[in-house]
Amino acid sequence: MVVVNLIKPPEIFDRDVEWAELARFATDERPGATLGVVSGRRRQGKTLLLYELARATGGFYFGATEATSTESLRRFGGAVAATASTSP
Repeated sequence: MVVVNLIKPPEIFDRDVEWAELARFATDERPGATLGVVSGRRRQGKTLLLYELARATGGFYFGATEATSTESLRRFGGAVAATASTSP
């Protein structure tokens, strides 16, 4: 297993342990699908951590908002299409 040390963005105050664990998960090169669960109290920075992790790794981030199933899928599809059209 290769360990990649992603630099924690300055926008994230403290949260060293959380950042290290997310970075370890995101850079894990083992084959196969994995699922990560991020949980915690509201308004504690989970979204920012995930957004910055996606930026740091060149990943894709889509923040779900309250909407109907149809609207959610339309938004998700649009976000994927926008990302795919800007990818090298």
